[in-house]
Amino acid sequence: MMMGEMQKPLFKKEPSSDSNRAVAFGVTNTGLNEGGYGVLENIFYGMRNIKISSEIMSIENPAGILADYFAAGSLKRRDTHKILDIPHDFFMLVNYLNLYSHNNKGFARLAHEFKKCFDDSLREQKKRFELLEQSVRDSFVDSFFATYKPSNKEDPVGYDFYDPNCDGESKEVYTDGIYKELKSLSDRLKN
Repeated sequence: MMMGEMQKPLFKKEPSSDSNRAVAFGVTNTGLNEGGYGVLENIFYGMRNIKISSEIMSIENPAGILADYFAAGSLKRRDTHKILDIPHDFFMLVNYLNLYSHNNKGFARLAHEFKKCFDDSLREQKKRFELLEQSVRDSFVDSFFATYKPSNKEDPVGYDFYDPNCDGESKEVYTDGIYKELKSLSDRLKN
């Protein structure tokens, strides 16, 4: 961007904010601690396999953000996202990821640990998502359907990211990693 040039807004209209979401988009370390190992692992892996912009996170409920990551970690890990008839439309994809995640009992239990900051009816959710620029929506969809990025635990030679839990099964490693990454993203958004 050249000096004096204005950055194009990513929202058509700014969404209202909620002070309860000031840290880590409303996701808490305490809430994450209630998740099981497999659920947290899928969220951790999903965070490396789908790009959710801060614009999307700022208008999604905490459980919705985690649902996107959980579904990406679970579906993409087995290349199921290429086999199933998953919609490529942004609104339909977000709803699919939410339904997929909430149909998992472990994820559904975890989701109840987080406060809803927004009305989560489909109508209200769509209104919020319509505030996003099309490029933000397209980036989300493209990143979901991109090739899966494996960890060192899955592919010791051709891995894309390091899994700090490769030598054990400590859910706290995932809890801390997820929380710190979301907190870092929310902190950058404030600056």
